[in-house]
Amino acid sequence: MADSIQGAVHGLGREGPLVRRSVGEVVADHIRRLVFFGELRDGERVPQREIAQALGVSSVPVREALAALQREGVVTIEPNRGAFVNGLDADVVTEQFLLFGRIYGHATRVATVRGEPAVISALSALAERIQKERDLDALLEQSIQFQNLIVQKGGSKRLRALLPPLSRLVPGNFYVTIPGSAEAARHGAAEMAKAIASGEPDLAERACWRLMDEIGELVARRFRERERA
Repeated sequence: MADSIQGAVHGLGREGPLVRRSVGEVVADHIRRLVFFGELRDGERVPQREIAQALGVSSVPVREALAALQREGVVTIEPNRGAFVNGLDADVVTEQFLLFGRIYGHATRVATVRGEPAVISALSALAERIQKERDLDALLEQSIQFQNLIVQKGGSKRLRALLPPLSRLVPGNFYVTIPGSAEAARHGAAEMAKAIASGEPDLAERACWRLMDEIGELVARRFRERERA
C-alpha cells in the first residue's frame, strides 16, 4: 500500500494534469473518498491510526490532510478529541455546486467582457475537443484546462483561491463517477465558448450556471438514491 501512495504522488488532479502532490494530499483524497461514498458518515470520528496503517504512512501526513480538509469544511477538528466528519447529503451537494457555479460564472463573465482574442480562440478550440472526446480521462484533462483558462483570465487571485476547495467534492474522475456528467460537460462547454466568443457576458455567465446546476443535480441525485436504498 505504501508503494501505491508514492506512485500516486504524480497524477491527474482536479487542478490540472500531472500536478505534483504531497503524500498529505493523497491521504486527503483518500479521506474525501471515504466521506463521498458513505464509508465515513456525518459526525463520525476519523480513524486516523487506521487510515495511516491502511495507507502505509506515518501520522504526520494524516494530520496534514485533516488540517486541509478542515479548511474545506469536510471535517471539524476538536481539540483533544479528534477530527469529525461533516457529512454529505443532497442538500449539501446542491449548495456546494451552486456556490462553485456562481463564482466560476463570475469569472466567465469577466473573461467575456475582456474578450482577449487568444483566450477566445483557445476556449473555442478546447470546447470543440471536449465535444468530440470520448476518452473520459482525456475529457477530464480538457475540461480542467477549459475551466482553468477561464478562471485565470477572469478571476482575481482571491477568487482563484476560492475555487479549488469547492471542486474536490467528487473523488477520482468525475465523469466516471457521475453518469451523465460527461454529456453535460460537452454541451455546457460549447454553450459557454459560443457566448464568450460572441461577447455576450450575460449569456456566458448563465451558461456556466446551467452547467454547474445540472452537474450538481446529477451528484445530488446519487445521494438521494443512496438515502432511499
